[in-house]
Amino acid sequence: MRLTFIKENAEITNDNWEKSWSPKEKKQWKDGRSSKELAKFASSEYFPSLISQVLKSCGIAEQNFECTPEAKSSLGKGFQKGGCRNHDLLMEGDKDCIIGIEAKVSESFDEDMEKMLDKQKKKYNDNETKTRAYKLRRYLVKEDNQDVDKIGYQLFTATRATINSAIYNKKKKCIVLVIVFEGEIDKGNQYEEKVAKNNKDFVEFCKAIGVQDGKIKIDGIECWIKKVSVNISKSYTDKVLIKNQSF
Repeated sequence: MRLTFIKENAEITNDNWEKSWSPKEKKQWKDGRSSKELAKFASSEYFPSLISQVLKSCGIAEQNFECTPEAKSSLGKGFQKGGCRNHDLLMEGDKDCIIGIEAKVSESFDEDMEKMLDKQKKKYNDNETKTRAYKLRRYLVKEDNQDVDKIGYQLFTATRATINSAIYNKKKKCIVLVIVFEGEIDKGNQYEEKVAKNNKDFVEFCKAIGVQDGKIKIDGIECWIKKVSVNISKSYTDKVLIKNQSF
């Protein structure tokens, strides 16, 4: 498997990896938090192994990937204005698969769907049917009576954006992959409560959108929803991204 890391059409090298990877909000870029830990992990020998395991678990052929940190994806037509969303890492395979990665330590899946809907409908004279949140719910949730108000909004946007990336790139398969870092991390305040909330959000989201055998099929795309835990250590904290690395 060959992983090539790029940003803005240029390869990430040892000299520019931090500038290329780090998010707009620089306060997020620190040891022990998800953005920087994902960069470290992706530069390690363990990352390709994890991706291989995830692909195998989905029955997807191993392939080479072009990987873009902080990649912007459109949600596509019909989902109202609101800008693109940023994947922590978007991976485009050279065969049939797109992988959208969201990294977490204890960072939330954004505000709950209910709060986002309330914020957005103010733009449309309180007509919630015109909001992006409403359209995402109608698109993904399999039964109208499913209670998704307390589920983190990011799970909805990440899933739709990954599916839309697969459609745009003419792939038939995609994976929404949540990587949770444990071990030598910056737990911050209320770590246990935040992690428990994320775990609950993920389970309830999968239930609400009708995940079966780890996947859904929508718009002709097979989409797997996966969450894995990675116990990080200092064994790879001094590594940087390696371009054109083959395994």
